[in-house]
Amino acid sequence: MKRFLPFLIFLSCATTEKKEEEVMVKEAKPITVSEIKVVEKTLPNGLHILAAKKDKLPIFHMEIVIREGSVLDPSGKEGLANLVGSLVDEGTKTKNSTQIAEYLESLGANFEVSVGKTQTTITARSLTSDADNLLDIVSEIIISPTFPQKEFQREKSRQIASIKNNLSNPNYVTSIKLDALIYEGTPLAHPTDGYVESIEKITREDVVNFHKNYWLPNLSYIVVVSDLEPEEAIGKVEKYFSGWQRKDVSLPDIPQISAKKKVEIFHMDGINQAYIRLAFPVNITRNSPDYNKLRVANYILGGSGFSSRILKKIRVEKGYAYSAYSYVMPNIVWKDGKYPSIFIAGLQTRVETSEDATNTLIELIKEAKEKGFTQEELDAAKGFYNGYIARLSETYSQVANLLSTRYLYGLPNMFWIKDIEEIRNLSLEDINGAAKKYIDVENFVLLIVTDTTKAKIKNLKI
Repeated sequence: MKRFLPFLIFLSCATTEKKEEEVMVKEAKPITVSEIKVVEKTLPNGLHILAAKKDKLPIFHMEIVIREGSVLDPSGKEGLANLVGSLVDEGTKTKNSTQIAEYLESLGANFEVSVGKTQTTITARSLTSDADNLLDIVSEIIISPTFPQKEFQREKSRQIASIKNNLSNPNYVTSIKLDALIYEGTPLAHPTDGYVESIEKITREDVVNFHKNYWLPNLSYIVVVSDLEPEEAIGKVEKYFSGWQRKDVSLPDIPQISAKKKVEIFHMDGINQAYIRLAFPVNITRNSPDYNKLRVANYILGGSGFSSRILKKIRVEKGYAYSAYSYVMPNIVWKDGKYPSIFIAGLQTRVETSEDATNTLIELIKEAKEKGFTQEELDAAKGFYNGYIARLSETYSQVANLLSTRYLYGLPNMFWIKDIEEIRNLSLEDINGAAKKYIDVENFVLLIVTDTTKAKIKNLKI
């Protein structure tokens, strides 16, 4: 009898969750949360600051977002933006890399740089009592890095070794191959960390010039979440960043991402799994009136774990994969261009089940478009979002991320609460209409990374 206990517990939990979802949907109580007061100011140098107060802890959390990334890498020197981000804290006019690291450690502060395709995000955090010290060192790192030759060579060698190592990782290979297919013909197609041969060509002068040309206040905004009054937090940021010199710059346009069917089966020696991805551009933006409709449709299709159609069929019923999913990646924001969001579905399965697993995934996506979803599935999705979205503003970093998203996409204040209210009022016709309108079963890219000497993939239903 003991062997059945976990299953019984699972059934009990599932039943309880379902009842809770039903209650949440039926009651639909008004959402009562304190509005987060956001104060904003643009400095004369073009730097925009957003600040919000959170009383929970004496924390000063800041995020600096610079609207530049690997999209600006010169051809043949892919990985330059990422290398710049990796080197900014390796030396300034007053401190070397060791002194910077020791100073941040003495503050008990966190500092990290993340470089993406169209933006670079610097995150820093300390106790509020150390906010001035944190702002002093962070502003120095961002405004006046020196990129010492010794550190440049060391970091360059480290990144080359990292890329070589990553190329033996099927997940990494799948990720960069998918980007190459989705963004083919645009400067978004290459890996953020570049290629071995492109990193080898980058000089210290390239790094210095890239920083000088693109790490600019007029391409940036700062979000602060702390227990300070917003006006006081802005005053502190202004004190340390007002001297950051602006520079007019002309950013290149990004070609539109085209929708067309592309299939690639990529060979990797010796792996016994198949890494499967299906993706297509979706003509919708994060601030579109239809965004939450598609968001809920995707939740039912592949975004809700064990209750999603994709995981139920591929893992629970067929036993093909531990994880199978789908999600909608919101559109990039670049200049005044309107770019699509990207729908991505994926799974990892055994080589011998790769063909049927791929066909099953395609069938599920087609079924969602053609037949839509059920009222029961919609009610369960509403129950989830009713509880989930309100919890998105519990931590300092979560609030900062929400404020950044709000500013980047031009969303209303407290948009995440408005999202709940909007989702509560969605009808079955709304989400089925979104699935029919936005899911593309004709013009998708399909990537399978596997050992093609073992995988017998001959009859894909595409």
